Amino acid sequence: MHPHRLAKIFLAMLLAVSLAALLSMAHLLYGQPDRRTEAAQASALADAQKDAARAARTERAAAQLCAKTHGNAGYRWSDDGTLVCTDNRGRVAVAVAAGGR
Repeated sequence: MHPHRLAKIFLAMLLAVSLAALLSMAHLLYGQPDRRTEAAQASALADAQKDAARAARTERAAAQLCAKTHGNAGYRWSDDGTLVCTDNRGRVAVAVAAGGR
């Protein structure tokens, strides 16, 4: 076998080993995902879902309370958080509860 042919085979094998080593270390280039960030995002999402469900229950309860106590009455929240039942013309029927929201 000729020396230049052995050199080509050696260079090809060296290139293959180098490429394999580089590919096997590719995960080190990108690092591991930060699990704490994922956990914090999942926790924030769960909290937001709980808050939205709580707000929906509060709104539904306010609508039911005004409808039950004043017939076909709507509701709104005043600036200070008081539940105010209104008739269909928008007139205030009565301030029902404080501190709802």
